Amino acid sequence: MKRGYILALIGCMLISACNKEWKDELFRKSVSFVNNGVVEVHVKYSAAGGSIPVKVPVIVSGSTENSGNVSVTINTDRDTLQNLNFERFRLRSDLYFNELPQEYYEFGSMSTTIPSGSNVGSFDLNLKLAGLDFSNKYILPVQIVSTSSLAIATGRGYKKSLMRIVPFNDYSGKYSIAGEVWDRSRPQNEQKPLTVPYRNAYVVDEKTVFFFAGVTEEEALDRREYKIKASFNAADKTVTLSAENPAIRFSQQRGTYTVKKEKDGVLPYLERTYTTVYLEYEYSDISNPAFPIDYRFVGSMVLERKRNTLIPDEDQQGTIIIP
Repeated sequence: MKRGYILALIGCMLISACNKEWKDELFRKSVSFVNNGVVEVHVKYSAAGGSIPVKVPVIVSGSTENSGNVSVTINTDRDTLQNLNFERFRLRSDLYFNELPQEYYEFGSMSTTIPSGSNVGSFDLNLKLAGLDFSNKYILPVQIVSTSSLAIATGRGYKKSLMRIVPFNDYSGKYSIAGEVWDRSRPQNEQKPLTVPYRNAYVVDEKTVFFFAGVTEEEALDRREYKIKASFNAADKTVTLSAENPAIRFSQQRGTYTVKKEKDGVLPYLERTYTTVYLEYEYSDISNPAFPIDYRFVGSMVLERKRNTLIPDEDQQGTIIIP
């Protein structure tokens, strides 16, 4: 009996001690970005003059509730972007991320307040992307520069957010290619076609994307010479192609598309959209201007997009690249 009472007493003491311990803060409270490091921010492209609102959240870390108002101030961070470019791409400056020009974004304020009783606050960011050339990659680099009371988080870049702005429309994304590229100077029965498994299409405007012609590598030094715009015409389901560089002697023979939507048989809120583009066009590879190679692409490009109809497009597009 004595032994039982002693064990019960010890147990009560331990439980009491644990309960008191959990009432105290176990870690050092600090403020950081929710999405820190290099992150992709996917936004639905809006026409000229359209403002695209984005929330940039910050958080108070710790094991207990935030007990006071915390003012947080941010600023741009060009030095980190410069270091990122050199570390990732070295001498390939053509692949560098560009800082998003100031005329294409605006913060409602560079300061916000995380209110007492909440661990999360946010900055209001408005993007105006019309006119940007997205053959370049744009990052908006910001960092937390001060808080009214708590420490700024350190280590692994928690106080920095390098937001890569990635606009999307109904036709942008990663297409699987079921098409072939033929050398027009030789009979088809005397050659094997060139192929690529995928091709990325990037936003130009709400109804237009661009991609690189034929089998042009997407990180080739001369890739911009082969930039092809594709405008989708909803009225007649045609696609109009054009090239910016007259030197590649681009011409279009065919361009149509279809859109098919399907509900998932198991998850009814999941919708799949298949955009199939049928193209035929000709262009010249001018890598050696003295000996251009004339090519013909013929075939289809298929974009599959999975969408949860219960949440906004932006919330299911975004992904963190580097923590």
